[in-house]
Amino acid sequence: MHDDETGRDADGRPAGVFSESGGPPEGPVAAPEGPPAEPSEEPPAEPSEGRPDEVSFGPAGAAPRARRRGRVAVYAIVVLAAAGLGTAAAVGLTSHAGTPVTGVSSHQVPGPQNDVAGGGSLRASAVAARVDPGVVDIDALIAYSGGTSSEGTGMVISRDGLILTNNHVIDGSSNIHVRPAVAHGGKEYTATVVGYDSTHDVALLKIDSKTGLTTVSVGNSSQVKLGTPVVALGNAEGQGGLPRAAAGVINSLSKTISPTDESTGATETLHNMLQTDADVVSGDSGGPLANGAGQVVGMTTANASSSQSASSVLGYAIPINTALSVAHQIAAGQASSSVQIGLPGFLGVLVPQSTSSSPAQQADQQRQQERQSGQGGGTGTGGAGPSGSGNGSSGCVLDNSDTSVPDSIAPASSGALVDGVLCGTPAATADLVSGDVITSVNGQAVTNPASLTQSVSGLHPGTKVKLGWETPAGQHRTGTVALGKAPAK
Repeated sequence: MHDDETGRDADGRPAGVFSESGGPPEGPVAAPEGPPAEPSEEPPAEPSEGRPDEVSFGPAGAAPRARRRGRVAVYAIVVLAAAGLGTAAAVGLTSHAGTPVTGVSSHQVPGPQNDVAGGGSLRASAVAARVDPGVVDIDALIAYSGGTSSEGTGMVISRDGLILTNNHVIDGSSNIHVRPAVAHGGKEYTATVVGYDSTHDVALLKIDSKTGLTTVSVGNSSQVKLGTPVVALGNAEGQGGLPRAAAGVINSLSKTISPTDESTGATETLHNMLQTDADVVSGDSGGPLANGAGQVVGMTTANASSSQSASSVLGYAIPINTALSVAHQIAAGQASSSVQIGLPGFLGVLVPQSTSSSPAQQADQQRQQERQSGQGGGTGTGGAGPSGSGNGSSGCVLDNSDTSVPDSIAPASSGALVDGVLCGTPAATADLVSGDVITSVNGQAVTNPASLTQSVSGLHPGTKVKLGWETPAGQHRTGTVALGKAPAK
């Protein structure tokens, strides 16, 4: 899910794995509202309002350049079946051990400031004039997706070049560009990922501190009340240029919603969201929700149409106190079960989603899953991918949906079956091919695909690992590779 949406795969995939068809698994959960503090890893209690609202989102794709669309849907449509359950997964090798230096300081992340807006009405144009200079458009190229990109919004929160946005805006990307949101297009900058929180849907990026970009002014979301006038500003529909301003009021606090992406079936739960009737649209994700004084009180994250009226649009924002608290933790380099510092390490092999130790059984389970999902036809043969390679070939693939069950499988009794190898990755450099079975990492036995992820879960980009594998011809091989940078997830 992307643009105005978030989400994680509903099939419980382990960290460091993404499906061939859908990209990296998705699914942050918003943090509880309140003053800056260490984000809790336990989800807050359900609000007393009853069941969370359920939201679903439409299909991806827009010509001529594919854009992953987001939260534009109707409450009544709820899709819970996860797509891609039968596909292979790419070993991403995410780690929290040996955390790399972020290159930034937590002191560069501002804290909440008292609300100076007062009550009454506001002028959207006046608010926009104050906030726009600190807003940027984000274009994230989604890796191994056939050229799909995700367009969203970001906020400059530090003169050192720190940018706050939603994690789902950069989810699946390691190639991210930002530009000032100005009328005639601003200079484009390459952004690095300082870190992200996949549970709270917050990401922190950094660009060159010499850009001279203006920062947004932050408010205090704990002081937001029902009826507070607000303006949502963002990269509406990914069109770029001056942010589109949409005025509204806060009409609910501490909302819990359960959005679902119709294109992937992934679902998630977001807690303690600010709800507004401002006309939030796709592409506004990561953008500011500001009060009448131009202070940012929330980070726009989702939108949906009411089940009572298709014309009644509701927008949802992560409280700014929550977002800044997470950003503070990221800038401090404090990794956790939900916070990733920098980008994870990446091997680049596609493996079945199976717990079996038998490669043959892994292949059988994948065929069955593909038949159930209507993806592979269960024949075990694959057509040529963009690189001109089919299953059982020595070639690599450019797209993570270009493989199926290999025709020929190594006779290993246990290990992780390789369904395919992504081009330009360490696995391709090591000459791993579809049908190989990885049997060891750094001398430790690999018993199944999950074991492969676990064996390298303490490693970061640049770390060298020694792999052992068996070929379809029964040859035993070893090789040492340096892990690459995985897409954010």
